[in-house]
Amino acid sequence: MREFFVFFLKWRFFIFFFLLESIAIFFSFSNSKFHQYIYHGPSNFLIGNIYKTIYKLRSYLLLEIENKKLLDENKRLRNEHISSKIEKISQDFKKENIDYLQQYTFTPVKIINNSIHEKENFITINKGNIDGIKTGMGIVLSNGIAGIIIKTSPHFSVAISLLNPKIKVNARLKKNKCFGILSWDGADYEYVFLYDIPRHSEIEIGDKVETDGKSFTFPEGIEIGKISSYRFDEEHSNYILKVKLTANFSTIENAYVVKNLFKKEWNNIQLYK
Repeated sequence: MREFFVFFLKWRFFIFFFLLESIAIFFSFSNSKFHQYIYHGPSNFLIGNIYKTIYKLRSYLLLEIENKKLLDENKRLRNEHISSKIEKISQDFKKENIDYLQQYTFTPVKIINNSIHEKENFITINKGNIDGIKTGMGIVLSNGIAGIIIKTSPHFSVAISLLNPKIKVNARLKKNKCFGILSWDGADYEYVFLYDIPRHSEIEIGDKVETDGKSFTFPEGIEIGKISSYRFDEEHSNYILKVKLTANFSTIENAYVVKNLFKKEWNNIQLYK
């Protein structure tokens, strides 16, 4: 009897789904007079609601499958995008001979814990080192960047959030490529600040800010946000830009961990500077 209950608990959603599907198929394909009476008679409203309930339950049960398909498709598109590759040029240069090497790959993950109201915020994801996740890897969203992995276990990882004053990210203005350092001031989770923008830069409200790729943690060209205001820092003779984040950190659920296939090689060669 115990084995029966264990089996039922394990497969309860499938059994319930199968039962509802069977009822739906019965009402859809039965040609009996009883079925005709039910369908066309006074109980039509009740049967319509049954169909509606079955549709909603079926959609709910299939939602997780559809979400996984969507994440896998986004992963494939990100891996194939030109921003995830670097140019490899033949010895005798011709434009048509340019080839590309895969530089970044993306692993879809779920954000299972995320703080936004602390002075130092962190993100926990549902994959760890058995999935190839390592410290130093970046986390990107469908519309921005989220943080950098700082600790892993076999099945989980913790990242320092972009909403943490201790994280500094290289970023630039999209229109003129002037770059600086992006950081959070610990106040509003919707805004970060871009520092060290040169005084000769042409700046307008609404200009886009994106990753510049120089840190080798994030691919270049990922939009971070738009300028909401700015001021000139007389002491350091440069601009400080207030950036409204594209991503809403209070609702993020799905993300991608970025693996730079050349990061180890990059780090090794920097030792000889």
